Amino acid sequence: MAETLPDQEMCDEQLCRLAASGDRWAEGVLISRYLGMVRRFAAGRRGALDFDDLVQEGCIGLLDAIAGFDPSREAKFSTYAYACIRNRVSRALQQAGGQAPPALPLEAGEKTDGRDPGDLLIFREQLELARALLADLLTPLERKIFFAHLGGFSYQAIAASLDISEKSVDNALQRAKRKLRKVKR
Repeated sequence: MAETLPDQEMCDEQLCRLAASGDRWAEGVLISRYLGMVRRFAAGRRGALDFDDLVQEGCIGLLDAIAGFDPSREAKFSTYAYACIRNRVSRALQQAGGQAPPALPLEAGEKTDGRDPGDLLIFREQLELARALLADLLTPLERKIFFAHLGGFSYQAIAASLDISEKSVDNALQRAKRKLRKVKR
C-alpha cells in the first residue's frame, strides 16, 4: 500500500501509476474520486437501462481507464476517464436498444466537456464531502466491498480478493446500503 502521501495530496496520474503496479488502495482512491462523475453521467442517460446498470457500466469504464491510462500521452487522467466512462455507457445503451450520444475520441489533450471551471470547483468540493461522508459512515471493509460492487465485481470475486466468505460480502454490502439509505439527500 502506498504510504508516501495521503490520498488527498496524490494526483490522479500518480495514483494510476500505483494502480498499474497492482496497488488496490490507489485504485480505490481513484474510484472514490470519480464515482460522482459516473453517477452524474448515468443519471443523465436513463432509458433502456436503469440507473444502477448505467452506474455499473460507468464504473467498468472507470476501471478500464485506470488500467489503460498512459501518462506518456500527455493527457490528464480526468479527460481520459470521462471518455472511457462515456464510451462504456454509450455502448451499453446502444446494445440495450437505447439512444446514446456518439462515442468520444480518446485523443490526448482533446477537451471532452464544456463544464465551467467554477462548476468543477463546486463539484470537487461536493465530492470531497461525499468521500468524507463515506469514510465516516462505512467501515473500511464496507467501503472496499461497496466500491468493488459498484465496479462490477461479483460477490465471488470480492470474497476471493478479501479472503472472506461470499456471505460476509453480502452482509457487509447490505449494511453499507442500509447506512447510505439513511443519509438525507
